[in-house]
Amino acid sequence: MDLEVTSSAEKTVVKLKEIWTIERTGELKIALQEALRNSEDIVIDVENLTSTDLCILQLFCSAHALSVKLGKSFALYEHKSEPFKTIVRDAGLVRTIGCHRNPNKNCLWTGDWKS
Repeated sequence: MDLEVTSSAEKTVVKLKEIWTIERTGELKIALQEALRNSEDIVIDVENLTSTDLCILQLFCSAHALSVKLGKSFALYEHKSEPFKTIVRDAGLVRTIGCHRNPNKNCLWTGDWKS
């Protein structure tokens, strides 16, 4: 299966594998909403993601913004696939400082995005 959700009372890991593009945003949105509803700490694992697009990145960004409003943690797993890193870099999302709308100044797109 290319979507695995593992949950405990404190943490939910949403693991994406293979191809996730615009056609699958509805499915991913539901999984992210459920994770945000049920856990304080949400981690997105894209280590085995082979292809994605801007729609998925935007959905991650929106979920992160909502997590900030809810006082929850929302982060990408530290190991990211090369295709995922490439689309983030090509989209111009990589940042050196976090989002100005976030009081903690954290952002999904800060950190090491080199190949």
